[in-house]
Amino acid sequence: VMRRLSAAGAAILLSMVVGVLPALAQTSSTMASVEIPAEYAHPEGLVDADWLAAHLDDPTVRIVDARMPFEGSLYETAHIPGAVFVNVSNELCCPSAIMPAEEFASLMGRLGIGDDTTVVIYDTEGGRWAARLWWALRYYGHEAAAMLDGGLRSWVSSGGAVETETPEVEPAVFTPEVQPRWRATLDEVKEAIDDPAVHLVDALPLSSYTGDWTLFGGGHIPSAVSLPAPDTLNEVFLTVHGPNVLSAMLMRLGLDPSQRVITYCGGGPHGSHDAFVLHLMGFDDVGLFDGSMMEWTSDPSNPVDVVS
Repeated sequence: VMRRLSAAGAAILLSMVVGVLPALAQTSSTMASVEIPAEYAHPEGLVDADWLAAHLDDPTVRIVDARMPFEGSLYETAHIPGAVFVNVSNELCCPSAIMPAEEFASLMGRLGIGDDTTVVIYDTEGGRWAARLWWALRYYGHEAAAMLDGGLRSWVSSGGAVETETPEVEPAVFTPEVQPRWRATLDEVKEAIDDPAVHLVDALPLSSYTGDWTLFGGGHIPSAVSLPAPDTLNEVFLTVHGPNVLSAMLMRLGLDPSQRVITYCGGGPHGSHDAFVLHLMGFDDVGLFDGSMMEWTSDPSNPVDVVS
């Protein structure tokens, strides 16, 4: 069951999106000439708390707690029954590039994720960390992966129980099949800067995009547009915005579902979330530059733009 906004609620959110960030008008050279349908093209990518409750004891479903890796102890404090934990920073990346196929398959097998497993991933940040695992699964050819809309907050607020026990899971066999389009290399990003058929999307906060925040050196990759991952979420419930709001947001950035889109952030998580949202909205040629700004700024010769 997908969440739907009332017409009034959608209008309010839409006005917030359009009114926020005047600098966004500077982040795209042209407005989108292609209409982006106001509907989820891949609604199966989101499940709600009711769906999860109905499948809690389904042996073909594996729930994964992917909360912010620096809060790993929270898993032991309370998690959704049956959920296993994965540290999306230390276990999936090194520190930003995706782990090799053999190691990824081994990790998935230990978590009880096999070739026929439906994976439901959650965190407490609206999916901004959980999406890292979602993207990794897609990159290694596993399409049966979904995000819990609203994450743990949604589960608890709907009356869902939590537990502290770490479940014993039966090891599974995961067969990785690399899907190259889901990952963008450094060379591809360099070529994309001057390629009008490829869009670069920066998922970091606007303050980083403009150069005011310098955690990753400040600024953005030339030609990139700004789509901070939190902007795709309802501020109160941390659920993904409805398709009408996302459609308006993506069209304002000049994005075209028929063209290649490459997302990035500091080290991959927020870029993964933008990739998830774009896929949800029907962008079927999306790649994550998983090295992101950590890799880009490691070479001083790579250009960085700021907003004056």
